[in-house]
Amino acid sequence: MERRVTKQTSELAETITALQEEIAKREEAEERIEILNANLAAYAIELEMANQELEAFSYSVSHDLRRPLTAINGYCQVIQTLCGAKLDGECREYLKEIHDGTLRMNRLIKTLLDFSRINRYELRRQKVNLSGLAGKVAATLQRAEPARRATIRIAEGMTAYGDEDLLRLVLENLLGNAWKYSGRREEAVIESGVIDTDGTPAYFIRDNGAGFDMTDAGRLFIAFQRLHATDDYAGHGIGLATVQRIVQRHGGRVWAEGEPGIGATFYFTLPAGETAPSPRSSSLFPETMSRRP
Repeated sequence: MERRVTKQTSELAETITALQEEIAKREEAEERIEILNANLAAYAIELEMANQELEAFSYSVSHDLRRPLTAINGYCQVIQTLCGAKLDGECREYLKEIHDGTLRMNRLIKTLLDFSRINRYELRRQKVNLSGLAGKVAATLQRAEPARRATIRIAEGMTAYGDEDLLRLVLENLLGNAWKYSGRREEAVIESGVIDTDGTPAYFIRDNGAGFDMTDAGRLFIAFQRLHATDDYAGHGIGLATVQRIVQRHGGRVWAEGEPGIGATFYFTLPAGETAPSPRSSSLFPETMSRRP
């Protein structure tokens, strides 16, 4: 009997010790969770403050920076009107450069503002006819340069759930890039279609333009990272970063494939259904590597 009592007492002591250790582990885990929650709350506050600062910056850009540009533009027009006849050809060319420079800066400011506002834009999800949108964008491009020899093929029946205005912006950037970078081709060919990637539709824009080296693919979707010189192809380096941000907000992903002198293909996915997630990125300069489907 005494041995049995001793054995049970020993087992009970071991059980109590194990319980104490388990309680200590749980208390430690709870403390860690509390610390994580506190850090998360602090991060949320910092993020909110950063968003407020971005709002203030956007206001400053929209008003304070545009005001002197408007003044410079106005003075250029006044000088042209009052003194144009007295200026020689070289001076008139300088004046035109100043005027055109203010217009380019205004466009850049608008592009930056639009880019910064994407994350705060409330998505209005609906079924979107991507084929129809692509057709309208393509028609606009062709009307702007009717003399260009370019074939644009758009697959029929492409639909997706998303914000129609933002998805139009995606297609404007991707088709616009395809149109721009195939501009030196004697016969440009641009295609818009959809393929299946592991059961998920991946929409694509393909061109036979300048293309790019896949070793530079990681720079494609970073704001202001240009693979081609501005003198060769105009632009601000914001278009693909805008595409990535919009696609990510819809819960999809975007990637690209290319070969120098052969062309490029850009893919993007969009989750099916009206209740797809909408992740938000706080980074102004996303760094996502291109991936193959």
